[in-house]
Amino acid sequence: MTVVHQRPPALATAVLTAGVVVVGAQAFVLAPLLPDIAAGLAASTAEAGRALSAYGAGIVASALLLGRRLDAIPRRTVLLAGMGALTVAAAGSAVASHWALLALAQLAGGIGVGVVLPATYALAAELAPPGAGARATGRVLTGWSIALVAGVPLATVLGDAIGWRAAFGALAALCVTQIALYVLLPATPAVGPTRGALGAALRAPGVAALLTGVLAYMAAFYGVFAFVGVEVRAVHGGGATMAGLVALAYGIGFGIAAGVDRFLDRLGTARLVAPALALLAAVYLALAATIGALALFLGIAVIWGLVNHVGLTLLLSRLAAIAPGLRGAVLALNTAATYGGAAVAGTLAGLMYERAGFGWLAVTAAALLALAVPVTASRKPHSSTAALDQRDQIPGPR
Repeated sequence: MTVVHQRPPALATAVLTAGVVVVGAQAFVLAPLLPDIAAGLAASTAEAGRALSAYGAGIVASALLLGRRLDAIPRRTVLLAGMGALTVAAAGSAVASHWALLALAQLAGGIGVGVVLPATYALAAELAPPGAGARATGRVLTGWSIALVAGVPLATVLGDAIGWRAAFGALAALCVTQIALYVLLPATPAVGPTRGALGAALRAPGVAALLTGVLAYMAAFYGVFAFVGVEVRAVHGGGATMAGLVALAYGIGFGIAAGVDRFLDRLGTARLVAPALALLAAVYLALAATIGALALFLGIAVIWGLVNHVGLTLLLSRLAAIAPGLRGAVLALNTAATYGGAAVAGTLAGLMYERAGFGWLAVTAAALLALAVPVTASRKPHSSTAALDQRDQIPGPR
């Protein structure tokens, strides 16, 4: 029987992208406001930065404990529950009176995101037509760009104008709006098993290698992004709006890269993962070298966003294609690896930044990616993976 895939409905695609915007705003709003949050809570920058670790730890725990059930529950149900937890987290962050309470609120947000992201990426892949996996993934990933270009700069302006708590209050309102949007999604049925799902997903050909790439990619990104705004403010002066310029530049690059997603499908995504990670390592070295020249640094930040979009699209589209019946479980493992890297970065990057400075932090990020390049390099593929590569290069229904 031939299954004809239709292109994702415009409304569903917009709703899924909006969900990523909300998650992106939650993930990125903390970094540029760290100095203000630390001052408001009478804490050090490193202590305030531990909220990032708590956020990542909540996502990892949620992805690992709940990920095995993601294919056994309708995607819309998962998205509604996860966004509800994120709403509570944003409201709790707005009223936190101590850095530990802020970290607790971020932990709750992480639990929600741990199911929202894999359910979002899985549904996007399920709606994608054959041969367009990277393109569909890239469209949803533009939500991260929107969060950076619009949401984070707005939050920093609010932070400068009326305080960082207002930024989290606005985020809570945005979460409530997103819950209403999720109701508009189609009620898709459950697609897979529960028992042994995570183990089976991890054993699928190529998954472990790709997850290694994800771990290095995200540890590097979150370690640098958490403190790049702090460094820009320290070197060039200015308030939270100055730090927001870096997020804006990065977001512009991330959004521009969406135009190349269709070429990734045509070239075959498997062979491009390792070169993308190698190029990203070079970008981190460029960030370390140009921090003293603001205009040049912002230009490199645009390239950073562009290369990061390509790398993330490649990693996610490959993971989503490997085992369709276990797609939710595979992407839950991706989420665990993503924020496992974020949790490690949030704990260690602050110490490295305070003791060695931003330059060495960026160099360490480059080294992590360089180590992941040979692990993710395309070798002679398993037969199932080879078939997926061939399929990905043949557009149209089948």
